[in-house]
Amino acid sequence: MLWRSKFISPIGEIALLGDRIHLLEISLKGPKGLSRKAKESSSRFKKEISQLKEYFYEGRKDFDFDFRLEASPFALKVYGSMQEISYGKTASYSDLAKAAGSKKAFRAVGTICGNNLLPIVIPCHRVLAKNGLGGFSSGIKLKKFLLELETH
Repeated sequence: MLWRSKFISPIGEIALLGDRIHLLEISLKGPKGLSRKAKESSSRFKKEISQLKEYFYEGRKDFDFDFRLEASPFALKVYGSMQEISYGKTASYSDLAKAAGSKKAFRAVGTICGNNLLPIVIPCHRVLAKNGLGGFSSGIKLKKFLLELETH
């Protein structure tokens, strides 16, 4: 069984999707951005919502709830490298490609960032192009907001 919930954040409505134990998705576009249907639950995501609110309002730097990613072995390496980017810091698509063992795969890293189902928790907003911000699945304005939040 899958569950979903939502809450209001400084960037608007955020929706969460998960099974009984693991967070599976975060939609920065609200419930319409979730990839699967699920039963509404106001109690299933208390820990996740609390920690995400702490991120926005109190400067929480990391998360300690259970989540699960389903991705290729290369994508999982990239997501692992993303998690190594410290709060308030950034890395380039090329840096992540090198860390994942394929220095020329920077475009693939961009695609992986765009497919990230757990933004903020897997901090794809911290990944930049060598000569600019690069893209962000929820829009550049939101990427700038998150980077600004983490540096002030």
